Amino acid sequence: MNKYKFRNNLVQVLHAKYENFQDVRFIITTDMEEGKAHNSKDDYMRLSIFSEGNLGGRLLTIEQVVNMFSSLAPLYPLWIKVYFKEEGIVELNTSLRFRKPSVIKYKETGYPPFTVVE
Repeated sequence: MNKYKFRNNLVQVLHAKYENFQDVRFIITTDMEEGKAHNSKDDYMRLSIFSEGNLGGRLLTIEQVVNMFSSLAPLYPLWIKVYFKEEGIVELNTSLRFRKPSVIKYKETGYPPFTVVE
């Protein structure tokens, strides 16, 4: 997977709710998945890109989100749960385990690593 494929997958998810997604803002939350094995790349992303100081409840644009998640391309989070909040706000709850595309979850959705949570 690369940055453009990741963005296209995110756009596919957004089209389920929004025709025009350019004004949508994102909140990123993280899940440490206690008891799961993390490697040094996971720790790097947790301590830098996805640190509380960097995220801190900020509202992000789609381009900011894509750039953040693409920092270790071709490695991406194992999964990202999508929650449609109030109008124009989407929460992305992400795994902090970054893996190669062959092991990323939710391939069956057609837009891995995303899954929409109702």
